[in-house]
Amino acid sequence: MTNPRLRLVVLLLLWGGAASAAGLFRLLVQLPPLLVPIIVAGLTIGFSWSLSRVRWLREAAAAVGVRAILAAHLVRFVGCYFLWLETQGRLPVEFAQRAGWGDIAAAGGALVLLFWPESKGYRRVVFWWNLIGAADLLVAVGTGGWLNLVRPGSMIELSGLPLTLVPLWLVPVLLSSHVYLLRRHLAGDPRITADSPILARP
Repeated sequence: MTNPRLRLVVLLLLWGGAASAAGLFRLLVQLPPLLVPIIVAGLTIGFSWSLSRVRWLREAAAAVGVRAILAAHLVRFVGCYFLWLETQGRLPVEFAQRAGWGDIAAAGGALVLLFWPESKGYRRVVFWWNLIGAADLLVAVGTGGWLNLVRPGSMIELSGLPLTLVPLWLVPVLLSSHVYLLRRHLAGDPRITADSPILARP
């Protein structure tokens, strides 16, 4: 398999499959509460590092444009599901309100940017969306980890399918995309435009 983009897709699918298996067997329930956010952090750091250091992943990322990244973040409308679970008493209000509304805002911003006309201000708007979107994920992970410690069992909904995909797959992948975009911004990459590939090396 020589196509870097195809290899990236396969990697993400295998990763999602492993996360699904963890949810099927409710493996997160069997772990110490403090270990869950550590695993999420480890997956995020590992994937972020790999995107910048592993050659074929770097090449695959080089073919990804801003619109593709923004489209991926539309999955964060899952925040609506968090809010619904709160009304059913299946998620703590603190987590549902913070993660739910934050994800909805990030997904809404991504949707707007998908149709944002090319302009000199596009790069700046993407930068601020990127910061806000990353902050939302960090708050969600922090809140979930805190609740797991102070109220054991309160986050059990995230230990089974389909929500186990959120901490073990979606959050690390999406947060890594924020990190990568921020790194390109700070590097002064002029290719952060609506349609061009922007993750390639200068």
